[in-house]
Amino acid sequence: MIFSEKEWLRYTRHIQLEDFGTLGQTKLKNAHVLIIGLGGLGCPVSLYLAAAGVGQLTLVDGDVVEVTNLQRQILYGEEDVGKSKSVAAKHRLNALNSEIAIDSVPSHFTAENRLSLYNTYDLVLDCTDNFSARYLINDFCLQYNFPWIYAGINQFSGQCALFTQGKACFRCLFPEAPEQLADCNGAGVLGVLPGILGLLQATETIKYLVGLETPLANNLMLFDALNYNMKKIRLSPNKDCKCQRSDHLSEDIKTYPLSCEANTSPLAISATEFKRISGNPTTTLIDVRSQLERDGFHVGGSHIPLDELAYHINLFSPARTYLCYCQSGSRSMKAAQRMCDIGLNARSLSGGLEKLLQEHPRPLKSRPTYPESTQ
Repeated sequence: MIFSEKEWLRYTRHIQLEDFGTLGQTKLKNAHVLIIGLGGLGCPVSLYLAAAGVGQLTLVDGDVVEVTNLQRQILYGEEDVGKSKSVAAKHRLNALNSEIAIDSVPSHFTAENRLSLYNTYDLVLDCTDNFSARYLINDFCLQYNFPWIYAGINQFSGQCALFTQGKACFRCLFPEAPEQLADCNGAGVLGVLPGILGLLQATETIKYLVGLETPLANNLMLFDALNYNMKKIRLSPNKDCKCQRSDHLSEDIKTYPLSCEANTSPLAISATEFKRISGNPTTTLIDVRSQLERDGFHVGGSHIPLDELAYHINLFSPARTYLCYCQSGSRSMKAAQRMCDIGLNARSLSGGLEKLLQEHPRPLKSRPTYPESTQ
């Protein structure tokens, strides 16, 4: 028999579907899916694929669970904070379905380790949050002829596409990473949005594996959660893309940065260093967030939103050190860079308040607020 009694009962609602049946469930049972990223997208994807009976899942993520993840990453609970995401996810999915095989890989998907992750995958799912990883996934799938499903989210909107061999690839769609794009954590996101896009990924995965029609194949779907607008754009191969040439497997994918620029700049300082020098008499803290964010919580200092910085910057003193902070480190890095460009001494809190509160939960004792502190 193909299924155990437990499996037969579990998957009854699938088997009853006229276009699904025993054959479709058997295809799921024999499938192997690689899920890269176990954040807001990877959580609903992995939950529904495990529940649906996909026979083998390989989970790849090098991050640990943080408190800020719990707003949208539904695999995890408070007791998982500080644990490896891939390990915690495996434990949760095994509890959901003990009949499937789950491999946990607690590391990031990088140019260096991607070859070690090679296996015979029926489908690869991109559940990451940055373009660097997506270019890597794209080239990895081109190299081994794997179909893959991409999804991306930003604030209140998202997009999703299924790339198959011989058609347009991700580089055809995005030859270069878009500029003016917020960093991995800076833009914010509606908590349910990755759930919606993750469900779309899971739906297309199941249909693809079973052999049902997949409307997202070689199409980009755009979704607006505010207005519930949804549209599809047909993708066409770019004749200048590497996927159309014999050299598309070159190693230049290593040139893409794998971390947020805000955290690698020499102007960025750690939470520990920020806390250490914040009490110096010649140091001024500057909160560059919006008034609403400031009202919600702050750690003191002057409040000058980033878009108002130009109106105040001529009042700053070259003799002082300015420590800028925001929620994730993106806006504060822009503020620090603008100040340094005119000869001021400024630094940005790497990782923003998120990192500061994780490492040093007690509030800082800050200097007096602007303008008194800059006289």
